[in-house]
Amino acid sequence: MGVRPLLVACAAFLAGAFFGVSLAWWAALAALPLAIWRPARAAAAGLALGLLRGAAQEQVAPFTLGEEFEGVVISPDVVRVPQGLAAIRLRGIAVHRGDRARFFGQVHVPPGRLNPGGRDRRAQLAARGIAVEGSAEVIEVLGRGPRIWRWFDEVRHRFAERALVLCTSPEHAALVTALAVGDRSGLSREAEDELAASGLVHLLASSGLHLAVVALLIRELARRAWLRMPWAHRLRAGVFGAAIALPFAAFEVLLLGAPWPAVRAGVGASVVLLGSAAARRTDGLTTLALGAASCALVDPAATHDLALQLSVTGIAGLILLARPLRDLLPVPRPASGAPIWRRFLEHLLGLGCATGAAALCTAPLLAAAFHRLSLVSIAANALGLLPGLAAIPVATLLVPFDLLLLWWIADLLAAATLAASHFFASLPFATAVIAAPGLIACVLWYAGVLLCVRRAFRAALAPWALLAILAGSRAAIAHAREGMNIVFLAVGQGDSAVVQLPEGHAMLIDAGGDLRWPGKFDPGARDIVPALAELGIHRLDVVVLTHPHPDHAGGLMTVLDRMSVGELWMTAERDPIASAVRARAARRGVPVREPHESSLGGVRVEVLSRFEEGWSLNDNSIVLRLVHGEVAVLFAGDAEALAEADLAQSGAELRAQVLKAPHHGSRTSSTEAFLRRVAPAFTVYCVGAGNRFGFPNPEVVERTPGVHFLTSEGAVVAESDGHMVQVHRWQD
Repeated sequence: MGVRPLLVACAAFLAGAFFGVSLAWWAALAALPLAIWRPARAAAAGLALGLLRGAAQEQVAPFTLGEEFEGVVISPDVVRVPQGLAAIRLRGIAVHRGDRARFFGQVHVPPGRLNPGGRDRRAQLAARGIAVEGSAEVIEVLGRGPRIWRWFDEVRHRFAERALVLCTSPEHAALVTALAVGDRSGLSREAEDELAASGLVHLLASSGLHLAVVALLIRELARRAWLRMPWAHRLRAGVFGAAIALPFAAFEVLLLGAPWPAVRAGVGASVVLLGSAAARRTDGLTTLALGAASCALVDPAATHDLALQLSVTGIAGLILLARPLRDLLPVPRPASGAPIWRRFLEHLLGLGCATGAAALCTAPLLAAAFHRLSLVSIAANALGLLPGLAAIPVATLLVPFDLLLLWWIADLLAAATLAASHFFASLPFATAVIAAPGLIACVLWYAGVLLCVRRAFRAALAPWALLAILAGSRAAIAHAREGMNIVFLAVGQGDSAVVQLPEGHAMLIDAGGDLRWPGKFDPGARDIVPALAELGIHRLDVVVLTHPHPDHAGGLMTVLDRMSVGELWMTAERDPIASAVRARAARRGVPVREPHESSLGGVRVEVLSRFEEGWSLNDNSIVLRLVHGEVAVLFAGDAEALAEADLAQSGAELRAQVLKAPHHGSRTSSTEAFLRRVAPAFTVYCVGAGNRFGFPNPEVVERTPGVHFLTSEGAVVAESDGHMVQVHRWQD
């Protein structure tokens, strides 16, 4: 395969734009000496231009806003104010892109990485040129933007309402809406999670899949129709098909809301269609790189968009690796005239190889972003992708043609797709939780992928084997742990602590959450599972729900779904949250037991609380004391004055060097009698930044002895060797 200068230049431009957003413009000068060497000229030019374009990106500088401010809506979640860009969750009066409005709300500087395996929200937004984030209500529209955005928003809104009326269930309606107009807001968290676990979530990506299906179908229909015309000899059918399909491709990009993957795919589709019109065969990799580079030219921050990264790497895998993987299979391709069942089998094999190729190329990105990989994606796509693929053109046709027959077909196909995702996601081995790969792991992984592209499959086993050895060594080190390590996670206004014990044992005490059930945000997926993966924990011996309040149980469902759990400890409470947790545990085969004295890895787990009918959920919290040699740590749940008095008057040993403050440091807890019995040297308050309750209460902080730590500033770590304990912030 010869060198393709345009491909090399576009790839180098993408790399330059990616790194250039955090570099000064003069960094581009470092690439220019490479231009002296003729073979590197295209790469040097592309890299220098990319670095210059990235450096020209608007620089981020934190700022403050009053509660009432004005701005222009740039996208559904970004507002431009005079000081810069702000990521804002909007509510109230409907606004559209380009609208100028007055808002009432609050913004703040986004947090950095707060937990092991957590995302760096500040860096993610800074790459997009956004300095602050928050939420606000639109109180007045001062000026309307281009009408085209309002029209497309109205089309999407009307379509979603129509789908709810005509589809047989809200989930079917949400999937049809997502496939037709790119609006995923109606999909439940469970449905999206099952699509992700099964490997079918790419159906929701507003990218090449939609445009390829729509544009190629329109082109083929137009070409065939033109050939039947009496004047077909005057113009080539390919030219007519491209002329008809191009406007449809542009319309589809705008209908989907113009996310970066769709823009990339739109550019690629345009190149392919124009090449078809000119009777020229286009190069797939060059077209892919050109489309991605076009996005980076418009906005260098696009190179940091995960959806675009997955789109580019996935399609590159399809182009480069699908055929080598198919050739590797010991099953010969069917001859012409083969029976239908044999051709169908070949189709399934092709889908499986295509999925495997995309999965190999996107695996490190998915692992870094979500800390899990689907192990059933190849089978799920080979056997369950067809209904979803068929649903895309049918759902898209419903936008201009509101026909009941099409709605019935779309609903049927959506049901089949969701059923397939549910089946594969429910398999016990559907997903694997893994740590985010580092630079060395990524290099080894992609070295193996490149060797597979060159069909050197045996040689590819060498870097992958080395990668497996590194992962196994890390797991062995974690299993050989001799001390006790506790990470109090930063999960907002809620509790969650990961306890690592000797001999590889582990516990999770509470799972965070916001004050609603079910909450808008899932701390299980966002914070807890990534932290467990990063800490090398693949199995939890015990999960403890101290009491069924949303800020303690919010992420528990995800933990039960994604982690291997030995047993779940709960009290006898029978409220709706407790019932939902028990049902999920039963579905996952996790035994639910009342808390009991036990020993894990030589650490004694003492249960100090007792359940009393008539007490509040807070006072019935499970209170645990973990004793590791001479070190004790007390987890007080949300116990308040009544439960604290009962504990203080009991004969149980309460003394502990580390105290997880009861009820987040509320003034209804941490009574003086209780604190005298505990006498902590370190106290950890599990609180959210700027919480509206004022936790921890200043009076509580003042009367609590020892050194204090707040999880609002990041995770807190307590390390015990059995003789002494050290407490520090996670990143210190």
